[in-house]
Amino acid sequence: MRRHVTTSLALALFTAASAFGSGMLIPKDESIPPLAIKHQRVDIQIKDGVATAKIEQVFKNSVNRDLEAVFVFPLPENAAISDFAMFINGKRMSGELVEKDKARKIYQDIVRRMKDPGLLEYLGGNLFRVSVYPVPKNGEQRIELEYSQTLPFDGGLYKFVYPLKTGERASRTLEDFTTSLRLHSSTPIKTVYSPSHEVGITRKGEHEAVVGFEEERALLDRDFVLYYSVSKKAFGVNLLTHAVKGKDGFYMLMLAPSVLPPDGKAAAKDVLFVFDTSGSMSGSKMEQAREALLQCVGRLNAGDRFNIIRFSTDVEPLADQLLPVNKESRAKAETFAKELTARGGTAIDGALAAALAMDFDPKRPRIVLFLTDGKPTIGESDTDVIVGNVAKANEAGVRMFVFGVGEKVNTHLLDKLSGENGGLSQYVLPDEDIETKVSSLVDKLSHPVLSNVKIEVDKLKTSMVHPRELPDLFCGDQLVVLGRYEGSGHVAIRLLGDVEGARREFVYEGDFAATNSDNAFIPRLWATRRVGYLLDAIRLQGEEKELKDEVMLLSKEYGIMTPYTSYLVLEDDKAYAQHGIDRDQAMNEPSEREEKRAVHRFAASRRGSVGARDMDDSAMPVFDEGDADALVATAPASSGRARRVVGGSSRKLKSYFKADSGVEAIDLSRAIDSYKRETVSEERQTAVRHIGKRLFYHVDGQWVDSAYKKDMKTRRIEFASEAYFKLLDDHPELTDCLALGQRVVVVLDGEAIKVEPGPGF
Repeated sequence: MRRHVTTSLALALFTAASAFGSGMLIPKDESIPPLAIKHQRVDIQIKDGVATAKIEQVFKNSVNRDLEAVFVFPLPENAAISDFAMFINGKRMSGELVEKDKARKIYQDIVRRMKDPGLLEYLGGNLFRVSVYPVPKNGEQRIELEYSQTLPFDGGLYKFVYPLKTGERASRTLEDFTTSLRLHSSTPIKTVYSPSHEVGITRKGEHEAVVGFEEERALLDRDFVLYYSVSKKAFGVNLLTHAVKGKDGFYMLMLAPSVLPPDGKAAAKDVLFVFDTSGSMSGSKMEQAREALLQCVGRLNAGDRFNIIRFSTDVEPLADQLLPVNKESRAKAETFAKELTARGGTAIDGALAAALAMDFDPKRPRIVLFLTDGKPTIGESDTDVIVGNVAKANEAGVRMFVFGVGEKVNTHLLDKLSGENGGLSQYVLPDEDIETKVSSLVDKLSHPVLSNVKIEVDKLKTSMVHPRELPDLFCGDQLVVLGRYEGSGHVAIRLLGDVEGARREFVYEGDFAATNSDNAFIPRLWATRRVGYLLDAIRLQGEEKELKDEVMLLSKEYGIMTPYTSYLVLEDDKAYAQHGIDRDQAMNEPSEREEKRAVHRFAASRRGSVGARDMDDSAMPVFDEGDADALVATAPASSGRARRVVGGSSRKLKSYFKADSGVEAIDLSRAIDSYKRETVSEERQTAVRHIGKRLFYHVDGQWVDSAYKKDMKTRRIEFASEAYFKLLDDHPELTDCLALGQRVVVVLDGEAIKVEPGPGF
């Protein structure tokens, strides 16, 4: 490629308005900010570890004159430009690839011109740039770029990263950001996992998968990361770790069986459908439940056995024992389902007793699908007694999957039934479809491959593993397990489970590192799951000081929204002092007051409607559980900035947790369950950040190292000065710390280094 962009132009590129959004189109006129991204679409093909990414970006020029600009694109490590297409007046433009040694100086100038420390991330990488003229007035400029790279491969696991992070001030697309990724592998694909984005994954056999992500007005604030594993073994097991020297490490195991059953034959299973036909199920609920039941029976495999129990005031089975799946039994089930009518009360205890008395085969996966829309009103009605009766009767180790229909179900009862019997709970609100939810679960459970699953790690101690009880594995399924470990070394990882009644063991190898700065997303994912487990224990067993204290500790350390935590927004130090809030205490010494007003916001944040992701930059975590709403209400009216509490609610925590029915109880159950199964790291939501072994709090517009003490010797450095970049040259380990913002306090060798913006910033 022709190297025709001059250094003077490169320095003139950058304005103080925005940051990278994978690629930028920056006017030469420094008074005009980088052009907005109308849309960005990325098509990625990965074949046997070689990735080719095709990027289409359309930029919008809102100025009433033609512009001269430069397009710049930070390239991933080891990537090579394979095609670039941009035509101006019919002429194809040429670009320049700047290698990392030269690009480092240019990146420093980018940081200065853009006034955005988030761009420090790109120091040490290659840069592609091209001159663009003219960008038409009030028009658009389309740019297409293609690059290829060989992906890093370790222990059967590939990692792909598309550089997208936009620095301190993240930008949004005016329209959509869309990513389509197609995987092809000559070795069977096992796990496909993104810790950065909620992606859709479609498996097309053993050797192909399609991954998709689309969002309107997408916030370009984090790189797109994808892991996928390949293996010829029946199960893919891959290990990732993150460890700080001298502390217990964090690990993540990704476990995935084959997409198709061995030899094309699904393992036989026993399935029992227990359906509520009480009077409250009348109308559309009964019709949907009937259709769901018929769909589920139709999805059973040859070799399976099944039965149906309907219950209301009485309990009535389709047959006295489990029936083999065949034409006759399906016809019998269809007739039974069509005759179901909604009447009477709700005999939950009797229905479950009849279900667990069935002739389950101990050599098969054993599943009960239990659907109800009410509370127990006939027979035993005490929740704890019903749960105890089920525990005594479930000697066969049946997995219980529960569907609560409507707003009157007892969430405490249903969550205990599923949680203590190896299943899960799902809730169907009035505006949701019963058939879709029940049928989708049956599809997932259609091809079991391993039951009674356990994972053992030799020679080192693991603890606080989540999920605590591993579910059965089904074809096309994948499981993410997170935990802590003590010690280090190359060890054996044993996967144990039952295959058609016989106990099997599969052995893998893994390296548990003593120190590893990679995979920094793992600790927060682990902490989120643990918070979910602890909150569930509090909700179902009652609040105990030890559980509550650990929730608050994890909330503080990892910046996780919980019902015990508020984020208080005040204008400045004076405002906090006026209300008697000691920031050091708020960050480091949680008190023990018992009431909190944050549950509504907590649940809503898991629904995606409101929550910490909308938090003001000045929000800080408050752990004293005081009435923060009252503090805000009494703040001076003269302040220019609105004060609020992120996480506030008018209900008291204990009464909220005790509520076992209603929309709020269902919301809380769903929110906690999403924490327990979290797979995507969302640290961007918080005013707390982990950088390696360091913990930072966002306080009064600056990021403060938790190791900072007021009496420390302090050295001040101006942001983007020569001293600033020399500090980075001498201590590259501080790059991610300083990338937090223009105002950062970081502790180095017992000294506090305070980075502040200079004149003009």
